[in-house]
Amino acid sequence: MELLEPQTRDRVYEAFVAGLNEPAILTDADHEIIALNDQALSLLCSSDRDSFFLRDIGKLFPHQEKGWPVQVCEKAEEIIRTPFGDDIAVEVSLSELEIDNQYCLLGIFRDLREVNELRESLKDANTRLGNMLGNLPVTLFEMELHDNKDIAFPFISAGVGGLLEVDGQKLAKEPGYILSMLPLSARKTLMRQIKASMETGQPLDEEVCLHVPQGYKLWVRFFANLRRVEEGVAVWDGAVIDITGQHLLDERLCYLAYHDEDTLLPNRLGLEDHLNDLFSRENGESFALLTLAIDRLDLVNDTLGSETATRLVVTVSEQLAGVLEGYDAFLSHPRPENFSIVLQSVKSDKDVAELAGEILKTMKIPFEVGTRCLDVSVSMGISISYKDGDNVETLIMNADTALRLAHKTSPGGYRFFVEEMNTRSLRVLAYENRLRKAISRNEFVTYFQPLVDVQTGVLAGMEALVRWRHPRLGLVGPNEFIPVAEEAGLIGEICHQVLYQTCKTAKMWLDKGHKPIPLAVNISWRQFAQPERLMMLMDEVFKETGLPPEMLELELTESSVMEQPDSAIKTLDDLREFGVLASIDDFGTGYSSLSYLKKLPISKLKIDRAFILEVTENKRDAAIVDAIIMLARALDLKTVAEGIETAEQYAFLRERGCDLAQGFYFSRPVPADEMEKMIIKGVISPS
Repeated sequence: MELLEPQTRDRVYEAFVAGLNEPAILTDADHEIIALNDQALSLLCSSDRDSFFLRDIGKLFPHQEKGWPVQVCEKAEEIIRTPFGDDIAVEVSLSELEIDNQYCLLGIFRDLREVNELRESLKDANTRLGNMLGNLPVTLFEMELHDNKDIAFPFISAGVGGLLEVDGQKLAKEPGYILSMLPLSARKTLMRQIKASMETGQPLDEEVCLHVPQGYKLWVRFFANLRRVEEGVAVWDGAVIDITGQHLLDERLCYLAYHDEDTLLPNRLGLEDHLNDLFSRENGESFALLTLAIDRLDLVNDTLGSETATRLVVTVSEQLAGVLEGYDAFLSHPRPENFSIVLQSVKSDKDVAELAGEILKTMKIPFEVGTRCLDVSVSMGISISYKDGDNVETLIMNADTALRLAHKTSPGGYRFFVEEMNTRSLRVLAYENRLRKAISRNEFVTYFQPLVDVQTGVLAGMEALVRWRHPRLGLVGPNEFIPVAEEAGLIGEICHQVLYQTCKTAKMWLDKGHKPIPLAVNISWRQFAQPERLMMLMDEVFKETGLPPEMLELELTESSVMEQPDSAIKTLDDLREFGVLASIDDFGTGYSSLSYLKKLPISKLKIDRAFILEVTENKRDAAIVDAIIMLARALDLKTVAEGIETAEQYAFLRERGCDLAQGFYFSRPVPADEMEKMIIKGVISPS
């Protein structure tokens, strides 16, 4: 027997499955799809028949790699997955047949999910209609299907007038009018469902979108129970409910789930979806992720308010969108202060660097936000798909790592991710974990360094300095662990321990009858920025140790005080009322305003060691030290010189009238027992 031509054979296959009333898919002996009917396309939520042609049937089943999941002449419940990722419960029956001498497999599908959901929905609907029919916005109808093609509505309730803005009698006379409001594909789908209901006796439960002639869309849910089929006429009793509001709400919620409400850009979920899509492509094209952060956005928020900060973010998003015109790029807003750009078709790092440079150049232009003009900078971290991550999570994480390093080392610039960054991050994390253990084990100890009266050599004070007694590394200085403690938010707990130990030791010396010696303790800018917690800490420590508050002096860096000078003045006033004095540490290294300096309730200025190191050799250093001493004297403040290491430096300061001195020339920081001996002696001789 002569075989048919391939094109003719394909038409035979299509004609064969088209004659079936149930969703049907025909495959060849190799399980590749060679035909499927409209019902199958509807079940798969697709109208693209060609996209399934010659695909292995196993691709439709999430738990099946190849071939049919059911044996010939058997039925089984399975899950199929639509091209949109939706899973549908179906019953699959498989049979074998021969068409044009070709062995084929025919699968018939039945949508079990729909059947189960419809029965439950109709049961609930019937109950509600029976109890609250008069109060529900529902349209009741009786529908007939004649000769398997013509629809009639012998009865439609009065609610249809308000629902469709049309007279119910018009629908009774022109039943096709409702169907004309449906797009052609939806009309065909509904007719298939109606005919299927007539043949199977199953209820109808459809959601359809009606294009009302007045120019708007109306989403309705269409319920109908088959009452009888006789003499070629099928009769249903049903109801229509307006679900437009729910659809609009669902669309809005879906939009908000994937977009930022202020900038209208895709959010973190939208970014991840886009990256997942790129990673799933098989073309091997490289792409880059640029993560941007608006520098000091928190300062704008704190000083100018959240509304101004939000307007700034929106303005920046608009500027970025302008820069990206002409690029194959995806802009998103995954976090309040961050933007992410996915640049596609990346051939080299140079392509990414050019875009990063263009963005930085644009961001240097002052931004008009309402009536204000703000100078803005951004920092960027960059990771690239072909070398920095083969999945979404890793690529985002590495871009964030590069961004954090850019913030620290080159604010207003960009950094490409390199593997060493992760190594450093792991080291910091390990160090942080060790610090947490050190806090719980009380491994931090206090050392003391004397402050000497420059004119008399008498012990006039002492500074408490923290050390970490590491079980393996020995005594670790503060420069090694304080930056990590501040970054990890552990500095408060460490300061609490040190302050408590220091005050307890000082009270012990008092109880022994030793002369009261003022005690200086450094506090971090994080503690000073939380005045309520600082005052509670002071009160708690003094109550626990019994140390008089007037013996304690808090040392603050110049930058921490000048960050918010008005707030600093209030905090320092509160401390003074409490009985605690304060001094400015490392004076001369920050940006103090003289107008604020005169208002600060402080007792001392500590001259930074950077000016003392070459004070006897460098005229500029000498001039600066002279100026600070004269300024302090004019403001009725004492001066403390840090870092004295030579007799020449000591002589210079004595000649200039500096009040106190501190440094290795007199003593290195020492444990409490050695400091006690100095207190007893009273006079500190050069070491």
